[in-house]
Amino acid sequence: MPRGRLYGAVMGTVVKVLRKRQITLPKEICDALGIEEGDLLLLEIEDGKIVARKLDPVDVLEGFLAPREPVEGLVEEIDRERRESER
Repeated sequence: MPRGRLYGAVMGTVVKVLRKRQITLPKEICDALGIEEGDLLLLEIEDGKIVARKLDPVDVLEGFLAPREPVEGLVEEIDRERRESER
């Protein structure tokens, strides 16, 4: 495969988008970033480029453990809904 500019210790590699928009991550990149089968990657668009970040399993659970929405008044709201459903 053609190789391009140097990114850290890993050379850029051209990959082909296959059917169902799949790509294969080059072994050198996976090794350099510690990406293994089953890992989760976060894909984002930044300045017109696809950026992939390896997710730590704790990051995946963050939304469940520390909700981004305020929970102030949640207990009261649940109690009110429970009382209304009992009517």
